[in-house]
This record gives sequence, structure tokens and C-alpha cells, in this order.
Amino acid sequence: MSTIINQLNRRLKSDLHEINHESLNSTFVGYSNLYRQSIFVKQFAKEQGYYTEKMVTNQLNDRVLGGFPLNNTFVLVLKDCSPKDIGEKIDLNLAFEMGQVLGEYHLKVKPFIRIKIVSGQFDDYVAEIDSFKESSYKRRLKKLTSKFLPYENEIKLELSQHSKFVLHGDVGIRNYKYVDSKLALIDFEKARLGPVYQDFIKLFYQDFDLNEELIQSFLAGYSSKNPNYRLSDLTKQYLIFTTAVGILNYTEKIEDLAFRYIGETMLDTIEKK
Repeated sequence: MSTIINQLNRRLKSDLHEINHESLNSTFVGYSNLYRQSIFVKQFAKEQGYYTEKMVTNQLNDRVLGGFPLNNTFVLVLKDCSPKDIGEKIDLNLAFEMGQVLGEYHLKVKPFIRIKIVSGQFDDYVAEIDSFKESSYKRRLKKLTSKFLPYENEIKLELSQHSKFVLHGDVGIRNYKYVDSKLALIDFEKARLGPVYQDFIKLFYQDFDLNEELIQSFLAGYSSKNPNYRLSDLTKQYLIFTTAVGILNYTEKIEDLAFRYIGETMLDTIEKK
């Protein structure tokens, strides 16, 4: 890592230091004599993440200063906005404001060339489940697949009709920050085209712990900006199901018991319907 910092500091004429950040990417902050200001530097392992973050950020603000490849990675240079964590407990007012911020994001960010698309393809998820190790949740997932297969065409049609918005892709309390004392979203590398309800799911399960008052306050805030978010109950269940598949696939590779519990809780919800 010191080699990377040295290379960046030479190129950017800076005094960067690495910062802790809940991400697979490396992030740095410091003053750059090249840009004559404090900068935030994000190093991506994949070009698609770099490209997506750059394209979305350019639509939201003027923070992008530049970017370049480095040692088979991709580096994005941004103006440092000194984001502050949300320190307070999530209450109804904060949940409402979080909904407003996401609603504004969905309205403001428009699709761009090479954006990823939420496919909603049943065959892909069936193949993903088949690749899992033998486990209790693999059996549960295969059983739940049969719940949605008879309605495959209807679900696909509804998803295609409602996949008009650029999703954030990783909505959670850790990606809400205060910037200049105003609540804002950060980290856009997972943005993709899909139904907005997809952006709600992990937030509701992981950060809201399915608290119905928080969910309704969030949705009230969201709908005050963008009322176009409603889906049939069956399609919402399908999106929860596919989110659970993704979580359990991740936790098969990287042990994260708390995150796996979230995926299993999603399965509990669908099985009760």
C-alpha cells in the first residue's frame, strides 16, 4: 500500500494518507499541490466501478477532478467534501429525510452508456442457487423458486416496465453522510438501472430492522419527491428473494454471520406470505 501512496503522491503532488472506509476499494485523502486543494482519491479494482462512480458523480456535483489507470487498477480523484457520519439514532424524522434524499437521487441521475442493468432473469438466479454448497438455505431457496416460476412472465413484465431509474445499488446508513451540514448519499460504484424498490430492501432489513414506523416514514419522505415506486406484492417478494440470493452467495464466500442472518430473515418474510 505504501508503494501505491507514493505513486499517487508523486503524480498528484500530494500528501495523501489512507482512510478507513467500509469498502473493498482503497481510499485516500490529503492536499494536492497539482489541484491546489484537498482531494479524496478512490482506487477501484474494476473499471466498471470506476466508470459508474465517475458518471453518477458528474450528474450530481462538480467534485470530479480527474482519473487514470494505475497498476491494473483505476483511480478517481475528487474534491474532498469532508463527509461526516450520521451519529444519531435513526428516528422518524431522519428516516423521512433519508427517503427524500434517495427520491431526489432517483429523479436527478439519468441512465448513461454502459450502465449495468438489473436483469431479473430467473435462469440466472436458479443457476446461482444450484452453485451453492448443500445447506439448509439452499433447500429453502430452491423451494421458494417454485413460488415465483408460475408467474415468471408477469414478474418480468412488471420489472421491465418499472426499471426506468438509476439505482444507488448500496443504500444503507453507512452511505448516508452529512456534507456541509446537509444529508447526502455517497459511493455510487454499484449504481445500475432497475426498479426503485430494489434500493429499499437492504435498508429496511439491515438498518431499519423491519421497523414499520421507520419504513413508513422513509416511504413518506421518498414519495414526496418521487411517487413512482409502487410494485405488486409478488414482484416485491421476488426482489427480496433475489436480494437474499445475492447475500447468501456472498456469505458462502466470505464469512459474515450477521449479514447471512439478514438474508435468512428475508427468506422468513417470503415464506410467511
